[in-house]
Amino acid sequence: MTATATVTVCWSCGCAATEGGKFCGDCGCDLASPPGDWQAGIYLGRGRSALYRRAPHEIRQLLPILFAPFGHLNAIPANRWRWIALTAVMGLYPLALVAIIGRINDSADGFKAIAFYFSAIWALFFASAFRAAGLSWRLSLLTYFGTTIVGMSLLLISLSLNLEALRDPFINATSLLISIPSSILFIGFPEELTKALVLLAIWRWAKQLPALRAFMFYGMLSGLGFGIQEGVSYVLGPYAAEYTKDQNVAVYLFEILLRLSSLPFFHAMWTGIAAFLIWFAARIPSARAGLIFLAILIPATFHGLYDGLIGPHVGWALVVAGTSTVLLGIYAASAAQFERWFGLTVDDSDEPQTIRVRQAPAASGGS
Repeated sequence: MTATATVTVCWSCGCAATEGGKFCGDCGCDLASPPGDWQAGIYLGRGRSALYRRAPHEIRQLLPILFAPFGHLNAIPANRWRWIALTAVMGLYPLALVAIIGRINDSADGFKAIAFYFSAIWALFFASAFRAAGLSWRLSLLTYFGTTIVGMSLLLISLSLNLEALRDPFINATSLLISIPSSILFIGFPEELTKALVLLAIWRWAKQLPALRAFMFYGMLSGLGFGIQEGVSYVLGPYAAEYTKDQNVAVYLFEILLRLSSLPFFHAMWTGIAAFLIWFAARIPSARAGLIFLAILIPATFHGLYDGLIGPHVGWALVVAGTSTVLLGIYAASAAQFERWFGLTVDDSDEPQTIRVRQAPAASGGS
């Protein structure tokens, strides 16, 4: 037999209330309090009783409710505690940053700290929006900072070799027939290859290839790391030089905010697409070379088109950026179906679940 809940009537408002509950779901009245108790002054009238007379007594009665959750702290799940701590850290970080940067007086470190904060916000958004399951904090940090270190090293090498002076005439050409292919070749390809290196390392050395959405999440983190490093170099380089020349504070602050907060988003989208294709390359040895080539070519094309069009044709540049974002979203939304094709048992509900391997993948190691 199935037990049914006993329904009682709230003594205050007369609505049906399930027995066992502490408060009425309609009026909030304490179901255990009899008529004439302290709540009668709130719900049943006493219209002439002054607020200042009722408030102290009512507050004393309400205080136990405010402290009641502290008697049940062990009932709060561990993942809730993590989110509570994370929320506190995200809230306190800017305040701590103001105090620390004010003492060390180093603008470069300050910009890096702000950029890292925006990256954390984007990472939390990606984890929630793309419903990635089985994420590893260790891999996430290694992906983000690994790409930052690699990107920084390659940037210093390119500056020392003065490669920018060689490519700039082609990239800045007035003809789109020259500037766009040059942007794809000289900007898109090297940068997207740099961001993909950490994904190839995860594929090669991770104990198990992550689930598709998780792997795409790591790709987006790689893009964030590169975009942030690039953004800081822009802020301290050409943007600072421009400000020194014209002293336009408003433009300088706007460029800083845009470069450190929003523009790394597109780097994340493009590397997420690369991660999608690299994941398939890891599981389909017969098409591995083609998939790896496409994993660099497609994001590099989006990247180069965006850079080539953002100056003369902003509208078309936004179309390119929007198309790449929608494409990544479609890939992420189809991840569960792709995983089923490889024999992976997935739970495609709203809540992320751990993906369990039902049978060994065809190949998850490096070539």
